[in-house]
Amino acid sequence: MIVRCFEGRSMSEVMERVRRELGDDAVILHTQQRKGFWPWLRRLPSVRVWAALSARPMTPSENGDAGRKAAALTVTGQSGSEAPQPPAKGASQRRRSPRAKGKTVANSNALAELSLRMERQLQLLTATLWQREAAAAPIGVLSALWQCGVDLETLQSLCDGVQLPSDENDLMSWLHEMLRNYLPVTGGVSPTTKTAVLVGPTGVGKTTTVAKIAAHQLMQRRRRVALVTVDVFRIGAVQQLETYARLMGLPFFVATLPDEAERCVLQARQVADLILVDTIGRSPKQTEQLTALWELVAATNPDEVYLTLPANGNPADLALAGEQFAIFCPTSLIVTKLDEATQPGVLVNLTRRLRLPIAYITVGQNVPDDLEIPTSDRLATWVLAPLTKRLTPAEVTGDA
Repeated sequence: MIVRCFEGRSMSEVMERVRRELGDDAVILHTQQRKGFWPWLRRLPSVRVWAALSARPMTPSENGDAGRKAAALTVTGQSGSEAPQPPAKGASQRRRSPRAKGKTVANSNALAELSLRMERQLQLLTATLWQREAAAAPIGVLSALWQCGVDLETLQSLCDGVQLPSDENDLMSWLHEMLRNYLPVTGGVSPTTKTAVLVGPTGVGKTTTVAKIAAHQLMQRRRRVALVTVDVFRIGAVQQLETYARLMGLPFFVATLPDEAERCVLQARQVADLILVDTIGRSPKQTEQLTALWELVAATNPDEVYLTLPANGNPADLALAGEQFAIFCPTSLIVTKLDEATQPGVLVNLTRRLRLPIAYITVGQNVPDDLEIPTSDRLATWVLAPLTKRLTPAEVTGDA
C-alpha cells in the first residue's frame, strides 16, 4: 500500500491532486483542516489529506486500521507515508546528566505552552473578528494593532464597520488618524479643581506622580499647591512625599483616619488653591481594604479622582484593577511607566474598557521632567511606535 499526504489551501485543490497522482482508486484515510488565524496570516496550507493506493480493494477492517494509522500520523505530526524511524542504536546508549535533561524538558514544555497559548489567542481572534461574510478582512490593520498590544476585545470594537484605507501605503497615517479618535484626553488638572486624589494598585508610582503634578502646577500654572498623604503604611512613603514638599516649599499634611483626612483638607484650603492627595496602593483583590480606602478618599471630598495604572502591567491585572477601583468613581486616568512598556496599545485598551480619558502619562522617574500632559496625537504616536522604530520619549512627543 502507498500512503501519501497532500496539502493545499482548499479541499477541492487537494482532492484534484489526489486524483491526478493516485488515480480514482485512491482511498481517503484522513482529512485535517486548519482553522486558526496563524496559517492564514502566514499563507500556510490549510488542508491536509492522507490518501492510500492499494493493489487490491481494501477490506473494512484494513480500511479501519489504515484510518487509525493515519490518525496516529496526524497526532505525531508526520506528514509523509513513512512511519517514524527508531533512533540509531548508539543514540539510546548516550547518557545525559539529570540537570541537562531537566533543562531540555523544561524548555520543551515552555515552548509548547507558549505555542499553545498563541494558537488559542489567534483562534479567538479569528472567532471574534471573522465570523462575518466580509471577503476582505482587514488583515493589515488588525496585524498592526495586534503587534502594538491592542487586545482582542478592543480590536473588535475598533475595526467593526470602519472604512479601511484603499491604499496599503496609507496604512500608518490611517491608523494614526483612527487612534486619535479613540484616545480622549483632559489636558491635566482642571483650573477649577480644588482637590484631586490619586488611587491605584501598589507599585504604580502614585507618590512620584503626585510630586510631578505638584511641581508642574506650581511652576507652570503658578498655583498654590498643598500635599496630603494617607499612605502611612508603606515604609518611607510619608518621608518621600514630605521631602518633595520641603524641596518645593509646599504645605504638607498627614492623615490616617477619615476624620483626620477631612480636617487636613480643610486646613490645606486655607493656604492653597489646589490640594493633591496621595493614597496607599491597594491590591484589587482586597475588597475590604479598598472599602476602607474609599472612606478616606470620600472624606477629602475630591473634585477629581485619578485612577493610576502602569502601562507595562499585565492585561488581566489592569482589567481587574479597573473593575475594582470603579468604586472610587474615577474621572480620568494617569498612565505611568509608559517608557517601560513594550506594547503601548494598552492605552487604547484602558480608554475603551474603562471609558475614561487620559489626564497624564509618565515616562520616567525624574521630577518634574518625566510628566506629560498628552494630546490625542501624541498618544496615537506612542501606540504605533513599535511599528516604526523604538522612539525616545522626546522623539515621540515632539520635544526633541
